Amino acid sequence: MVRELEVPPQAGLDDLAALVARRIGRPVEVVLIDAPVPNGALEEGPGHRLWIRVPTGTTDFYHRHLVCRGLAQALYQEAGARHGQIDYSLPIEREIECVATLLSSRLRGVE
Repeated sequence: MVRELEVPPQAGLDDLAALVARRIGRPVEVVLIDAPVPNGALEEGPGHRLWIRVPTGTTDFYHRHLVCRGLAQALYQEAGARHGQIDYSLPIEREIECVATLLSSRLRGVE
């Protein structure tokens, strides 16, 4: 799935979000909020948008991880399915986490 996105070598988070949006056929927007959120919270936003909520003040690494996890959830159409603690005993949650890691590894500046 990640390979099919054809992420260019110099892609950033915005580029990755645009690729995922094109793949799923709806806009994806990162929304910064001043509150803690579930890990990579993906929610329905206005105008058929998907929102990835990310708390302000996170480290660059954690911000990237949260966005990539939200994008992975979007690829798996898991919007609104679960909120709160991730249950890694579920195969879909483990797979989403793996895809998030793969997406993150495709971004520029990530080793």
